[in-house]
Amino acid sequence: MDLVGPIIHIVKFVGSPIVRYLKYQIKFNNHLKQFNVSKEGLSNRKRDIESRLNTELHNGKVAKEEVQSWLNDVEKFLARQEVENEVNSRGCLSCCCRVKILEERAQEAKEIYDKGGSFTNECLVKDDPFVSAVELPIEELQGSGDVKAEILMSLMGDEVIKLGVWGMGGVGKTTIMMHVHNELLNKAKFKKVIWVTVSQTFDIYKLQEQIACSLKESLEEHQNTTNRAAVLSKMLEKQKPYLLILDDVWRRFKLTAVGIPEPFVSDGCKLVLTTRSQEVARTMDCKIIKVKTLSQKEALKLFIDKVGDIVLSDQGCIKGTLESTLKGIVDECDGLPLAIVTVASSLKGISEPRLWSAALNQLKDCKRNVAGTDDNDDAFGVLKFSYDRLKSSQIQHCFLCCALYPEDHNIPIDDIIDYWIDEGLIDEMETIQAMKDEGLDRLKKLQDNCLLESSKLQFCLLHHGTSFDILLSNLPFL
Repeated sequence: MDLVGPIIHIVKFVGSPIVRYLKYQIKFNNHLKQFNVSKEGLSNRKRDIESRLNTELHNGKVAKEEVQSWLNDVEKFLARQEVENEVNSRGCLSCCCRVKILEERAQEAKEIYDKGGSFTNECLVKDDPFVSAVELPIEELQGSGDVKAEILMSLMGDEVIKLGVWGMGGVGKTTIMMHVHNELLNKAKFKKVIWVTVSQTFDIYKLQEQIACSLKESLEEHQNTTNRAAVLSKMLEKQKPYLLILDDVWRRFKLTAVGIPEPFVSDGCKLVLTTRSQEVARTMDCKIIKVKTLSQKEALKLFIDKVGDIVLSDQGCIKGTLESTLKGIVDECDGLPLAIVTVASSLKGISEPRLWSAALNQLKDCKRNVAGTDDNDDAFGVLKFSYDRLKSSQIQHCFLCCALYPEDHNIPIDDIIDYWIDEGLIDEMETIQAMKDEGLDRLKKLQDNCLLESSKLQFCLLHHGTSFDILLSNLPFL
C-alpha cells in the first residue's frame, strides 16, 4: 500500500505529456490529411488547365504570363519535399512544429489553388509577338467549294498525312490553299501553319531559308545544306503538330534533304503541296486531290461579274450583240479562273461589239502564237493578251521590268518606281514627286489589268508559277 501513492504520482507526472502528445498526433494526422487533399486538388487543377492550354496553343499563340507564372508556382510547390521529409523524421521536430508547418503548407496550397480558379472561364493564351499568325491576302473563291471542303476534311482527320493538290496553271490551286490556310489559323488542330512558295526554280538552300524565316528563325549562311537540314529539322520538331504547305512544287524532292521531318499520324504533322504535275504528287506519296476547271456556267458567271454590268441588258441578260462573242472569249479561257479574271479586266468598260470581236481574235492569236508552252500552261496566251492590251509601250516596258524580278518575288513600290525613273520609262516632270505619282498610277493600271497584285507596300507578279522567260522571248524588249 505504501507504493500506491508514488505510483499514482508517477502516472500523473508522465500521463500529462502523453495526453498532450496524443492530442498533437491526432491534430498532426488531421492536418496531414488536409494537406494531402489540398495538394491533390492543386495537382488536378494544374492538369485541367494544362489540358485546356494545349487545345488553345496553336498558330502563333503563347500562354499568358500570369498563366505560365501560376503553372511554375504549382510545379515548384509540388516538387518541394520538406513536409514529406519532416514527416519521415519526426524525432527532429516537435509535434507542434510539424503541425505548424503543415498548416502553412496547406494554406499555401489553398492560395495557389484559388488563384488558378480565375483561369477557369477565360482564355489562357495570347498572340505571340515573335511568331504571329498572319492571314494571307485572298481573293474570292470561284467554283472550288467542294475541293476546299475535301482538303479541310483530309487535314482535320487523322488518316491523310500528305496531300497533293493538283491542277493546271491558273486553275486556282494557290487561291484554294490560301483560303484553307486562313481557316486553319482559327482551328486547334495545328500548333503552327507554315506557308512556303517553292516555285519552278527549286533550290534546297532557298527553301530551307524560307521555312526557317516563316518560323522566325535563322540558319547559318555558310553551312552546307546537309548541316542546315539537321538544324531546320530540330526547329520543326519544336513546332509539332504543324501543317506545312508547299505551294507551286514543280519536281519531286526528298523531304529529309531539306530538313523536313517525314510526317506521321502519331505526331499530328501534315504536309500539303500544290503542283501542276500529278507525277510529282504521286511520287511524293501524297493523296491526290484534283482541282478542276470551272464549268461553262461558272466561267460565264465569273466573267460577267468581273467585266461589269455593261454587257447586260435592262432585263439582266447578255446583250444580243455581245452574246456570241462574249461566250467565245469565255471558251478561250478554258475554264481557268485566272485567265477569265485577266481577260475580263482588260475589257471592263468596253461596250462596242466590234472591239469585243477584235479582242476575241487577238486572244486566239495570242494563244496560238506564244511559243514554248504546253497544254498545262494555257495562261501564257492570256498573259500576252493582257500585256498587248496595255495602252502604251511605256507601261508595257514598265511591266517587263517587273517580269525581270525572280518568280514570286515581292517588289517594293518605291524601288520599282525609282528603277522606272532611272531607266527613263517615266517622262521628266517638274518634280520628283510628280514622277513618283505617275509611277503609282502605272502600278494601278497594271493591277487593274490583273498583271500585278498588291500587298501593303509591295507588288508581285500575279501569274504565280508562270515562266516569264517564255513570255519575254515572245515580246519585244527595251
